[in-house]
Amino acid sequence: MGYSVEGDYFEGCNCTVSCPCIYTSPAINDTCEVFLAWHIRQGQKDGVDLRDLNVALAVYSPKQMTDGGWNVALYLDDHATAEQAAALGAIFSGQVGGHLAAVAPLIGKVSGVSSAPITFELAYGKRGVHVGDVLRVEVDELTGGDGTNPIVITNAPFSAVAQPMRQGRTREIWYRDAWHSDAAGTNGFITDFRYEA
Repeated sequence: MGYSVEGDYFEGCNCTVSCPCIYTSPAINDTCEVFLAWHIRQGQKDGVDLRDLNVALAVYSPKQMTDGGWNVALYLDDHATAEQAAALGAIFSGQVGGHLAAVAPLIGKVSGVSSAPITFELAYGKRGVHVGDVLRVEVDELTGGDGTNPIVITNAPFSAVAQPMRQGRTREIWYRDAWHSDAAGTNGFITDFRYEA
């Protein structure tokens, strides 16, 4: 029967603005630490309703992300039933095909897949996620040269989403779980997402 999910997405990483990794270039720092968050507005897998659930992913990769060997930790909404959690885990780990299946071979270590309270904050030009007491990420959308509209990146060669992304800047990255990370004023992207297979 397959799956289809869509909703709101954003990410923040430790690169300066704009992140070179999406162009398959090396990260600004010796490693890439990127934190991704999804809020599902509507979707299902094999008839299991996934509306209004959240997912977050922490990724620690070498300087050249496409070299693989990523260390990842996946966080699933603690409001999900066991059936919903299994569906979320399968989709957002790339196990059941679709866009995320292309990045799954780059994972070298899974530090954990855990249930957690996830709050996804959505406001005009701003996104935030809080995952229990282990992760906080906040991103503000940036305005382009016309002073009004966002900076939009379309058809990036390497990204967790296929949709055009609006350039952002982090207000905060704070992570204390599989590793420790702190950043502010670094790269962020905001967009809608749709995955299906």
